[in-house]
Amino acid sequence: MKSSKLSVSLAREALEVRKQTARGWLKRTSAGRTVARIVKGIVDIELADRSMTLAAQEFTSVLPVIIAVGTIGNLDGVGDTISEQLGFDPSGLDLYAIAPGALEASTPTFATFGFIGMLMVILSGTSFARALGRLYGKIWNIPTLSIRGSWRWVAVLFAVASSVALLSVARELAGVDWVGPPLAFGTELAIWFGLWSVVPYLLTEGRLAGRVLWATAALTALGLALLRIGGQIYLPMAGESAQEKFGSLGLVFTTITWMFVLSGVVVAAATTVKALALDEGWIGRLLRGPAPVLEAANDTSIAEAV
Repeated sequence: MKSSKLSVSLAREALEVRKQTARGWLKRTSAGRTVARIVKGIVDIELADRSMTLAAQEFTSVLPVIIAVGTIGNLDGVGDTISEQLGFDPSGLDLYAIAPGALEASTPTFATFGFIGMLMVILSGTSFARALGRLYGKIWNIPTLSIRGSWRWVAVLFAVASSVALLSVARELAGVDWVGPPLAFGTELAIWFGLWSVVPYLLTEGRLAGRVLWATAALTALGLALLRIGGQIYLPMAGESAQEKFGSLGLVFTTITWMFVLSGVVVAAATTVKALALDEGWIGRLLRGPAPVLEAANDTSIAEAV
C-alpha cells in the first residue's frame, strides 16, 4: 500500500516537473512563445464556433450560388467538383432522380429561376463573406467592412463560387499521362492560393501586407488541398453510410461536417500566420517585412505589437 502511494506521489511530482519545463520552454524561447501564441490565438478566436458558423453559412449561402452558377453556365464539372470537395452529390437528390435534366441550363430553367431569384440568392449569400470579414477583423484587430464596402462581399462570394468551376478544370488534368496527378494537385494549390490571397485582401480593404496575405493563402491552400486528398477516402464511405441511414438528409450531415473541417483550416491558417508574424525571429521579420503589416491609420502594427 505504501509503495503504491509513493508511486502515485512520484508520478504527480514528475508531471509537475514536466509542466514547469514546458512552461519554461514556452516562455524562454522564441519558438515556444510562438507556439503559445498559436494556441492562445486558436482559443481566443473560438475555433470550433467560428468554423461551425462558416460551415453553416457555406451550406446555406455559398452552395446555392455555386449550383446556380453551374446551372446558368451549364458547367457539367461543377457537380463532380462539389461531390469531390464536399461529399455533396446533386445526382443523389430526389429532385435529380425525378427529373434528370433539372440541373441543366435552359431558357425555361433560367426563366423559372429568374433574375429576382438569382438576386435573392446573391444577397443572402453575402452572409458568408460577412462572417469571414468578422473573422479577419477579430484576428487582426481591424474594423470590419461598412455598407459602403458591400460590393466586396459580392466579389468574395463570386470568387469562391468561381473557384469551384476552376477546380473542375484541375480535376480533368488528373487524366493527363504521367504528369496528371501532380499537375492537378499543383493547379488546385494555385487556385486555392489565388482565392485565399484575394478574399482577405478584399475583406480587410487591403490593410494587410502582401507577405501576410501570401503566407495565409499558402497555408490555407496547402491545408485544403491535403484535406481534399483525405476526403477522397473519407467522403465516399461517410456519404454512403449516412445516406443509407438517413437518406438525403444524410448527405446534409456529411456535407456540413466536411465544411466544418474545411472552415477549420481557414480559421486555423489565419490564426497561425498572425502568431508567426508576431515571432521575434526570422520568420516574424520575414512576414512583417520592411513596412508595417497594418496601415498607419490603425495606429498598431504587428512590429509594434511584438
